[in-house]
Amino acid sequence: MALFQAPAARPNGHVHAEFRAGRMDWDGRMVTADKRKGKVVLYTSEEDQLMHFQWWDREKNEAVTDLIVINDAYLERIAKCTTGRAYIMRFTSSDKKMFFWMQEPKDDKDDENIKKFNEAVGATIPEKKAGSATAAAAPAAAAPGGGQIDPQLRAMLSQFLDQQQGGQTAAARTPPLPLTAVLTTEVLQSLMTDDAAVAEMTGLLPDSHKSTEGLREVLASPQLQQSMVALSQAVHSDQLPVLLASLGLSPSVLSTAAPGSDALEVLCKAMESQMKEGDGSSGSS
Repeated sequence: MALFQAPAARPNGHVHAEFRAGRMDWDGRMVTADKRKGKVVLYTSEEDQLMHFQWWDREKNEAVTDLIVINDAYLERIAKCTTGRAYIMRFTSSDKKMFFWMQEPKDDKDDENIKKFNEAVGATIPEKKAGSATAAAAPAAAAPGGGQIDPQLRAMLSQFLDQQQGGQTAAARTPPLPLTAVLTTEVLQSLMTDDAAVAEMTGLLPDSHKSTEGLREVLASPQLQQSMVALSQAVHSDQLPVLLASLGLSPSVLSTAAPGSDALEVLCKAMESQMKEGDGSSGSS
């Protein structure tokens, strides 16, 4: 037996909210409460400067789930679940839903933790409607130790998870293309021969790098590669509509994209379309 417990691992960045919570899993037949001791962590990474939602296994001291959230996730309590502190995490940019149950020994900080989480993410939370899925959940779910979930709530959860599994299967058939596979260091360095591109990119740099050599250094930096990895995750996640909107691109391109289209291809076509519109308007003025 170990005499000393290893210190709890911490995300490399600014932690906005952190509390002990378990998650609920689907095993193909029913929804059960994962018996592992877990915790929810919301933080902004020092490496990619993006906000991450993580679910940690506290026994193994490791992050099991890591999602990038872009002003689109929020937690709310399943009010009718009176025998357990069950919560649903919704996404305003998609129908994705995740379920958790509180493992904090006391419930006096529950509201504070949820408020801190939601305010940090900054999602616009829709007003509740009478008869919503959360309110319609069955009046009782089993205590976390038993792992059983009320049949009505189980049916609701299984429907959500079945839809998610279908999406994951489709994604598995078409492996996502990362930005780093397209914008390699060689490709980025080749932009240095384009005077117009150099002038535009240099203008976006901080004063300390506003030079040709400064730009060349940035294009070859590992930090840029890390940022592209993080951006790739966002492109191939459920948050693509939010990402498109934040870039000033119309999310309507998603409805016109062919089934099975790669998300990165959709993003590139949206940017190409915007550039053509810009050229057309400038030419007619």
